[in-house]
Amino acid sequence: MYYILKLLAVCTLLISCGSETSVSEDDISESSLIHLSLTSNKTGNGNINTRANGTLPTDNGATAGNNEGYINHVCAALFDTSDRLVTLHEYDYARGSTETIVTRKDATRMLVFANVPLGVFSGKYTLNDFYTVSQNLGYTTSVDGKSMTGVTTANSQSMKSLPMLSAVQSLDWSSGAVLNPTVGLTRMVARVALTSLTKTFSGPYSGCSFTPTEVFMYNASNQLTNWSTQTVSGNVSGENTGANANTLYLGSGKISTYSDPYYFYVFPHSSTNPTKLVIKGTFKTNSGSTYTTYYPITVNSSASGNIISAVPSSTGDSKISPNTTYDLSVTLNGTGVANVSDELIPTNVTVTTSVAGYTSATIPEYFGPKIGDILYSDGSCNSSLISGNIPIAIVFSTTTSAADKAKGFVHGYAMALKNVSNSLIWGPEGSTPTGSANTTLDITDYDGLTYTSLIDNTSYPAVVENYSPAQLAPDATSGWYLPSIGQWYQILINLGGMSTVFQDDRKNGTLHWDNSSTVFVNAINAAMNKVGDGNYDPFTTEYQFYWSSSEYDADNAYILLISTSNSLGLTNIGKSDNSSVRRVIAF
Repeated sequence: MYYILKLLAVCTLLISCGSETSVSEDDISESSLIHLSLTSNKTGNGNINTRANGTLPTDNGATAGNNEGYINHVCAALFDTSDRLVTLHEYDYARGSTETIVTRKDATRMLVFANVPLGVFSGKYTLNDFYTVSQNLGYTTSVDGKSMTGVTTANSQSMKSLPMLSAVQSLDWSSGAVLNPTVGLTRMVARVALTSLTKTFSGPYSGCSFTPTEVFMYNASNQLTNWSTQTVSGNVSGENTGANANTLYLGSGKISTYSDPYYFYVFPHSSTNPTKLVIKGTFKTNSGSTYTTYYPITVNSSASGNIISAVPSSTGDSKISPNTTYDLSVTLNGTGVANVSDELIPTNVTVTTSVAGYTSATIPEYFGPKIGDILYSDGSCNSSLISGNIPIAIVFSTTTSAADKAKGFVHGYAMALKNVSNSLIWGPEGSTPTGSANTTLDITDYDGLTYTSLIDNTSYPAVVENYSPAQLAPDATSGWYLPSIGQWYQILINLGGMSTVFQDDRKNGTLHWDNSSTVFVNAINAAMNKVGDGNYDPFTTEYQFYWSSSEYDADNAYILLISTSNSLGLTNIGKSDNSSVRRVIAF
């Protein structure tokens, strides 16, 4: 089994539901797994945040999961060394979730898209195919980037649906079963903002006034035709006219009261026929006459009358770059122009532009089996039931003991779905075959595999009795064994919902939770229920003991106790008593 155990996604990066496509080849490589767990702080009620009803984001994209760092739909594409598709996996980002991608060892390159429409890459089979899938800017009008619901509505872009792309990430499985790659997502749009508008009319314009009636983008590209080369097409306007019915989202619509900021998201654009931010309104002369005028301001221009400030290199060239913010502070000194396509007289407008790249936001991601995953008979893990696969256990820990790590079991432990027996003695009293008897209950002792191997003979029924019919253990696992008392503690906490605060008498070999057996039984049965009724043995609130492989002394061994009085605990009883047996497995 191959797992990516940890990933740092830079600048953002799912689902409760996922779709997955694997491309078959004659040479089928070894099955591999990638588990994605994203811990971004996605919050809120899903309302669209637009430039009109929200202030200009101040985190500059640095807060992953919020504002311009929001993640919705994700597409992860894995390719072989010839850039042929191995696996395509789509999912919706959800806070705290873990996503499992079932792939193959020949998947050596990974490309990740975020906030893209569902199914847009279906039928694409090469890396270049993926790059050349067109994306319409109108998808920024939906709350999740999956549809173009608001293109005919002014002021409808959402800061939470910005298309993003990673660089190609190498996956080198030859380095071992654990990989630690870093994936960075880049926003494919720029933000253009009018942050302030002032009027300073003097000389021949003394006594004049200007009333803004609309703010919009002009000559904006609305199609991204190549994600890699950032090639775009289209030159559209957001001005509120009938001819622009499908691009009204790039404008404020008619405004009765000006209130900045106004900001828009646009694709990159060259300096040829450059993109402009336009202020439209009514100009009133000092004689009292009025007319409509436009102030078309070229974004990122260093032309006369423009002041570029706080800029990185290669700016001031009238080009718009992706993943960049352009904040424009405008002072009007004179009249505008009669047509939106006309060029401004530089002396009539002063523009101070601040240019900055979006700030990278780091999100920790965990690629590996997670607590609550189903372990299947083929050794794979998944958070949900996969048709055709045989579920055998539920993962209860993603850390293993030093002794188990040395044996190669580094991914975690899983508890069997079924009991071996409901009535077996541990073994004869009067000896300590594990050599590790301890009258102090140790909740950090996870070496059940070691103890089981030391007492594996027919004199100890709880240890040697196994599943009938045989429940085969997957390759590269430990095989089934009797859990230590510390592993039962992990099961109680991680699958049973118990608190780490309990009635503590560990120095005398016991601990318990009052009024908790029902809570535990409901929680652990819910964890197993995802495999379907009849595929697991439920725990009950009837009086039950479950053996561990940990010894208290020569005559007693530790158990999990579920009491009819609603008490729950870990304690010890005589080795010749009868108790239930449930196995665990290390992998």
